Amino acid sequence: MNDDYKLNSIGNWLSSYLKSPGFDVKVSKEKAINVAGVGSVVSSAYEQLRNAAEYSQEHLLIQDAIRRFFNRNLFIVEKPSVNKTLAEELIVELTQSGYLKNRSQPVSRVEDLQKIIENYFSLYQKLKSTNLDNKTAKNWILDLMSIGCEDLFVDNRRQSAYVQFAYKYYLNSLNKESFMDAGQDSSGFEASLYIAVHQSLANSDLAFVRYDMNDLYKVSPSDGKGFIKFNKNLDSLYYSELTKRLARYINKYGAPLRVMKGLVKSKDIAEDLKNRDKFKKVYQDQIKREYKQARNKLNNGLLKSIAFLLITKSLIGLAIEVPYDLLVSGEIEYVPLFINLFTPVVYLVILRFGIKIPGKANTKALWLYMDEALYSDNNTNLYPFVKDKKYPVGFKIAYGLMFIIVFGLSISVLVRLNFDLVQGVIFFTFLAAASFLGFRLSRIAKELELVTERQGTLAFLRDFFFMPFTFLGKWISDNYQKVNVVALVLDTFIELPLKTVLRLSRQWVGFIDDKKEEL
Repeated sequence: MNDDYKLNSIGNWLSSYLKSPGFDVKVSKEKAINVAGVGSVVSSAYEQLRNAAEYSQEHLLIQDAIRRFFNRNLFIVEKPSVNKTLAEELIVELTQSGYLKNRSQPVSRVEDLQKIIENYFSLYQKLKSTNLDNKTAKNWILDLMSIGCEDLFVDNRRQSAYVQFAYKYYLNSLNKESFMDAGQDSSGFEASLYIAVHQSLANSDLAFVRYDMNDLYKVSPSDGKGFIKFNKNLDSLYYSELTKRLARYINKYGAPLRVMKGLVKSKDIAEDLKNRDKFKKVYQDQIKREYKQARNKLNNGLLKSIAFLLITKSLIGLAIEVPYDLLVSGEIEYVPLFINLFTPVVYLVILRFGIKIPGKANTKALWLYMDEALYSDNNTNLYPFVKDKKYPVGFKIAYGLMFIIVFGLSISVLVRLNFDLVQGVIFFTFLAAASFLGFRLSRIAKELELVTERQGTLAFLRDFFFMPFTFLGKWISDNYQKVNVVALVLDTFIELPLKTVLRLSRQWVGFIDDKKEEL
């Protein structure tokens, strides 16, 4: 491509949007809220434990913390109090837990939070009077309330710009008919594409998508029927087969745009975009940073995965395995106990150091893709969608046999080691969980990969033996998220009393300070 090529319409839109006045960062001169340090160490430590048990993605942690705060203070108590104190308490709790820096929030933030809380809780009261079931109403309101409050703490404008840019690019370049089934209504294609971009490139969950799309379509909470209809359709679209198909495609070929996300969120590239040579250097520098960050994410992800396994295994060991051993054998069976504990951890460590960061060929391919996306008017997608392939029936039979062989060999080894049924189930559960966590780790490198390297013999054998465990782990993970027993125990028996004690401690310190001033 010649160097005199200009930005295309998509590139011009992004450059212009990033120069709009809304992206000016204004430093507030307003008095900031000072949060006392009483209980901050305990609160922060608990959050680390809670996050390890949940294994949430980094960018979802503050959202999850806000959601738990509202669930605890508005939906568990019999007579919730929606007032200014609740908004103040939210800031205090998030600051003491380490999500917000002390003195980073202006005093006016309390009023802004209070309005959001009052508006959405009022909407919840209205929804309760409709035919909508209470669980759905509660989840919708927690989604909107938690993201609405997070939006005050975290500047999401650049992420929003990036999502819109990626959406416009795919809308221009993808062939809609390639993704639709014969005779399928295409009216939901654009909404499904927007959701798929959120899922695949921004790693947004349903809560964030709900908040964004309610805002995008200007859904009015005062229109109860319209609000319910819109959000029911959104739930359906979020899990639809069309959205999944689009998300799979974007996931597979989305590496160039993921690199672009890092640039849009961290750097002012509005002017750089206009000079192709200059932007090429900026983009390639970002690729190097993404590779470095991927290595750090792999190492941190490994530690988080091990912590998650150790915490859940320890709790299950104390609650099930050790009491079972004492009841059946009269003593603790140390061999199965240690095998169940350390085999998944050792597997994860070995897997981590087998994951490679993409090389020079991939770097070149990323730039060629982005060059085409920003500086060509052909609207030609470099990686056109291919319909689902049809494989011989024999492949499906062989695939089923692979599960039988792997699980059969594993069971025979466990029998030789004198594992009983309960110990065997725990072994399968935790090795499956480790396999799925390892798969998630491998996705960190895969997300930056446009040029796929051929697998070697060792990788093939690894996939053969651990793929059945990975699929089992995916099934366990999906069901574990629905009923996260460990998180439920932490929320009910630790978080609720802990946060109550910390709140009373802060109030006591305030009371003593007032008494001192009276002296």
